[in-house]
Amino acid sequence: MKFLKRIQFIFHFKKSFPFIKDFFFSSAVHPMKKIITGGLIVAYAAMPADIIPDYLFLVGITDDIAFTTFMLQLAVKMAPPELAEKHQLHIK
Repeated sequence: MKFLKRIQFIFHFKKSFPFIKDFFFSSAVHPMKKIITGGLIVAYAAMPADIIPDYLFLVGITDDIAFTTFMLQLAVKMAPPELAEKHQLHIK
């Protein structure tokens, strides 16, 4: 069941862009949570090696999709409930 909820979350990715903007610019989110989330994103983007190389097309982008989904889920969990409600992003 948890796997299906994660797949659903991926298909609602377009809702994530306004949420991420609000997450980083909201005063309701603790600054340390912003630093942790932003730091993990920057560290992953700066890392020269992927878990699975991208030249393996569909298989290669799987780790990128998994990381992106993980980071979005982490941000939703760390955000105040009213921010997740505002953007209709729910993780259980």
